[in-house]
Amino acid sequence: METLTLYEKLNAIIPLNLCCEWDNDGISVLPDKDHESKRILVSLDLRDEVIKYAIENEFDTIITHHPLIFSKLGELGGFSVPSEKALKLIREDIAAISFHTRFDCIDGGVSDSMCRKLGLEPYAAFGEGNCARLCNAEETEFDKFAKKVKGIFGGAHFSCEKASDTVSRIAVCGGKAGDFKDDALVSGADTLVCGEMNYHAAIDAADAGLNVICVGHYESEAPALEHLFELVAEQSGEYTELYGVEQYVI
Repeated sequence: METLTLYEKLNAIIPLNLCCEWDNDGISVLPDKDHESKRILVSLDLRDEVIKYAIENEFDTIITHHPLIFSKLGELGGFSVPSEKALKLIREDIAAISFHTRFDCIDGGVSDSMCRKLGLEPYAAFGEGNCARLCNAEETEFDKFAKKVKGIFGGAHFSCEKASDTVSRIAVCGGKAGDFKDDALVSGADTLVCGEMNYHAAIDAADAGLNVICVGHYESEAPALEHLFELVAEQSGEYTELYGVEQYVI
């Protein structure tokens, strides 16, 4: 399948208009307009080890959640990490595509996957692009709930700030969620479970009455990769493989 055709098919399911204004996902590298996607690798990030694996195993397309080119790319000479990676992909005839904040928002995307992992049923969406979810839960002690969340997602990057003794209305948002704390409070949430939050933002949130539980950026988004993989495999009809990066834990 032509890569541009695959991208158009995925756009119909993960619409571009759901992207946050500051985002820069989509096609980062397309070696040629007639480029073909016959072996596709899906991963969270376009790390060096992912590119190395793609080259060694003759993949022609890499689809990730996080964009390769996120901020302004001032040169294409290999003087920055994104520039060097882009050049390597072009030389190896590998396309790079990402679905970032719009994949957070869609049904079954990042935030919904987090809810399922927590055993919660979302009843509303909120925040920029409606990326976050709101869930009701049986009232429980904060300490007990936080330990449960830690056990589900792992403790490698776990942190929390306590605002109250109980949890009953939970906001859920993958990735970096500092900008969602005010919306979570307005929505009536008493707890926000997210990927990560700036230290001072988390303190401010707790002082305003919102419990904050950070499970780790990677940990919050990795569960949704299976859904992205399924969408890519279904829409392409080509060989598709999911690459999971092993997190370094001491």
